[in-house]
Amino acid sequence: MTEREAQSEGFELEDYETEEIEVWDDNLHALGLFRIIGTRWVYPSMGGGPIGLRWEAIYPLMDKLGLDADEWNDLHESLMVLEVEAVSTIAEFAPKPKSGK
Repeated sequence: MTEREAQSEGFELEDYETEEIEVWDDNLHALGLFRIIGTRWVYPSMGGGPIGLRWEAIYPLMDKLGLDADEWNDLHESLMVLEVEAVSTIAEFAPKPKSGK
């Protein structure tokens, strides 16, 4: 994005800048897989943000990676950490219900 494009939308270029995050090699599989699981979340029936991952949809993706048992377990554990943090972050930034007063 250029400064001109940002300004055409009513923003400054700095509004689009994010902090660079270093990803350790041990986390590349987890991050790569986590980035493609966008449609595999469980949502509450009455609406709201996601409450977790649909693991029955994730396991086949993990199996296709051809990992040995230790690597598979490590990936599973890493994804569970990402899941918890994502749900927590989404809840933190979700719109809050208005008070009935």
